[in-house]
Amino acid sequence: MMIKKSFIISFLFISFVMNAEIKVPHFFSDHMVLQQNEPITMYGKAHAGETIAAFFNDETLHTKADSNGDWSVTFKATKAGGPFEMTLKGTNTLKFTDVYVGEVWFCSGQSNMGWKLENSVNGQEELAHANYEKIKLFTAPRNMSHTEEYDVLKGTWETCTSETAEGFSAVAYFFGRHLYVTYQVPIGLINSSWGGTNIEAWMDATLFKDHPKHLETIAKMKTLDMVNLISAYNKANKQYGVDLDKADLGMPAHWESPTTDYSDWKTFQLPSLWRDTKLEQTYGVVWVTKEINLNASDIASDIQLSIGRVDNEDITYVNGQEVGASTSKDLDRVYTIPKSLLKTGKNRITIRTKNLGDLGGFRGAESDLYLKTATQTYALVGDWCYKVGTPHVAEPPAREHPKNYPSSLFNSMVHPFYGYNIKGVIWYQGESNTKNPEEYAKFFPEMIKDWRKGWNKNMPFLFVQLANYANQGNREAAIREAQTAALKLDNTAMVVTLDIGEDANVHFANKQDVGKRLAMAAQNLAYNETDIAKSGPIVKKMKVKTNKITITFNEPLSIKGDAGNINGFLISDGKNSFIKAEATLTNTKTVEVSSKSISNPKHVRYLWEDAPGNVMIFNTSGLPAPPFRTDK
Repeated sequence: MMIKKSFIISFLFISFVMNAEIKVPHFFSDHMVLQQNEPITMYGKAHAGETIAAFFNDETLHTKADSNGDWSVTFKATKAGGPFEMTLKGTNTLKFTDVYVGEVWFCSGQSNMGWKLENSVNGQEELAHANYEKIKLFTAPRNMSHTEEYDVLKGTWETCTSETAEGFSAVAYFFGRHLYVTYQVPIGLINSSWGGTNIEAWMDATLFKDHPKHLETIAKMKTLDMVNLISAYNKANKQYGVDLDKADLGMPAHWESPTTDYSDWKTFQLPSLWRDTKLEQTYGVVWVTKEINLNASDIASDIQLSIGRVDNEDITYVNGQEVGASTSKDLDRVYTIPKSLLKTGKNRITIRTKNLGDLGGFRGAESDLYLKTATQTYALVGDWCYKVGTPHVAEPPAREHPKNYPSSLFNSMVHPFYGYNIKGVIWYQGESNTKNPEEYAKFFPEMIKDWRKGWNKNMPFLFVQLANYANQGNREAAIREAQTAALKLDNTAMVVTLDIGEDANVHFANKQDVGKRLAMAAQNLAYNETDIAKSGPIVKKMKVKTNKITITFNEPLSIKGDAGNINGFLISDGKNSFIKAEATLTNTKTVEVSSKSISNPKHVRYLWEDAPGNVMIFNTSGLPAPPFRTDK
């Protein structure tokens, strides 16, 4: 790829200190993968007027650094292969080994893109087998900047092994592995992601010219020391945790003790987020307790207690003794209770929870709350007694994290790579924009167009639509619709995940299918295998027939379950709210939707809920139909 001269000049002028040594950005390193079948440009800094010789794959190039010390060379396009060596000679010599030419993908977004390989389904087993000599990994360090950077803080390409893949993006890994197994060419994966980030942070500042508030933030950002801002917040947040511990009434009174008088404790249902209960505040310390009767066979051996995910921290006791604790909200907590702590009859489980400012409460599914003995499993769903341990505590420190400032991550984690040629992008983000779906629908396509401009190519852009996540006030349904706005652009594809998510967990573990579906989309769009499906069935037309609505799709359907009772449809007469509908497959491509309560239907919705339940409509390739509605 030919890089614009102005980009190279500005890159080199800003990013490197003038000296007599050849220097290059961090992502030019041993083990790098360079994009096949396109020109390969190397660039860096040297002494003004210094002659640089570049050697790669039997090609030798010479250039001179200009008056600013800027230089670049462009090797001819090369087909996939390697390992090669590359040498750059000036006053000093840089030699890169184990260099491959293949397919390079930029993998970006927030926490679901960053989700670690070892935390996916069968993660430890997957990690143990993640040994691929021709898959190379680069992780962009998390960093923010108020100006466009031209190198990342640190980093180097690594060969994919069970050691180097630990902590790497599960989605990116499974995507890359599928491509490697399919095409047997070197694969380079650049993971540039950061959890909890909104789309605005990943966008060029120039895209906010019509958004005064964002422009104000960008101007403010230029006056801040963002590293110190984060440090100050982390310090304040840590101190807040200490303050909660000091203010907690339960610890000095030993509320975990079976002798505690629980008669004045109130009752609520678990699992629940604190915002869905009668608690007056969602932050601070809340104690919960429940009794369960066990028989002699139950306590003949150690038993398991599962409480799912707790936001943020827990200390869990059984009969007054601690059996487990964690400060990680994304951990599925399963604790072993020694049989020596148990007794026949009543046993008491008490859990101290501490929330420093997140949602608070029990974030797992009902199926995650149980006690498992050698002979049976006791569901712990339902009534629990509770008492607030910090009834008068101050609010958490204000969160002002610059990772969500407009353009802060674009500047430091996207822009540097504009000089590194790639095949395309995979993107998994949106959870942090559920409060502004209308803006997202405008921002997302604009960001894609801008990234393509930066890389100077109409590259494939593949993205993941958010999965099922219950009790979000239909915000999930709204952001999913906003994501589809990007499909108006050519060379894009959307992966649907409503059938593989977990209703109670935004970070579901099945990243294997996400990666595979992204790879299928890449096969179709990037590698011209048009016989490989890039999406599930798409609505072709809708027709109203008196008391029924027929929906015709663009391809034959595969129904998982009863084709005469298809889940997920809602129907409305246009005057009243949508209600649950009956839906039946009438031929290979058509579904008939109706309700006995509506004689003159006007609109239908499909999977138009935060967590719509069982997904049943697929194509013959096993990809689910995306959610849709006809009332917009």
